[in-house]
Amino acid sequence: MITARTVCTALLGLSLVACSGLARPEATGVTLNPASVTWSETFDTLDSARWIRSSWGGFWQQPGLTGTFDPALASVRGGHLLLTLNVQTCAAGLCARAAEVQSAQTFGFGRYTYRFRAASTSASPSKSGKVLSGNVSGAFSYVDNSATEIDLEIEGNRPRTLNAAVWNTLSSKDAGALPTGVNFGQTFQTLTYEWRPDRITYFLNGVKVWETTKDVPQQPAHIMLNVWPTNSAGWGGLATTGTVYMLVDSVQFEAF
Repeated sequence: MITARTVCTALLGLSLVACSGLARPEATGVTLNPASVTWSETFDTLDSARWIRSSWGGFWQQPGLTGTFDPALASVRGGHLLLTLNVQTCAAGLCARAAEVQSAQTFGFGRYTYRFRAASTSASPSKSGKVLSGNVSGAFSYVDNSATEIDLEIEGNRPRTLNAAVWNTLSSKDAGALPTGVNFGQTFQTLTYEWRPDRITYFLNGVKVWETTKDVPQQPAHIMLNVWPTNSAGWGGLATTGTVYMLVDSVQFEAF
């Protein structure tokens, strides 16, 4: 998420795409992709040398739903990254404050593993909460207006579906909506994608669930984690006022 992106409804409902010309700031930092490199994060702290908290106007802007990414809503608690989304009624209709972090470094071909619980009303890793409509939890790679974008996304209105998408610029995309037997908002799950020059393969708890050889991006990208609001009968669901939390236990990158 980083240079201009526009919000619209995307094919198969997979959506971090574009439309209003809002600009996402680009993190600066070196590319990390030598052979035999492992980079991991267990969120004992939110190290500012590793992670940048977003503070820009969110890409979800539409009539009746406005707001911004608030850096105060990305924090660490008990060894977990806590990303908070709050939606309230306001003069404009609904106003949202959301949370997003991006890695300072960029990463290339390799294995990306995320362990997280999608948005729910519980901020505690040991207690499950209620899953609400009107949000998307994301873990993905992103750079330069989707020159590279590799998505793992969970919708609040479809918490048992894993949305996978691969972008090589905004005009080239492949995507899959994958029903699963787990509720991503109720329990922590381990999700992985393996990014090679000719294909990207997705895994849920070590089991292969999807693969594409189409539109495979080549440019190293930032690791991104976020939760943000929706107000659509399709993608993400109609908005629900109140507060939900996405919890991330760990992130790991292993270079090929």
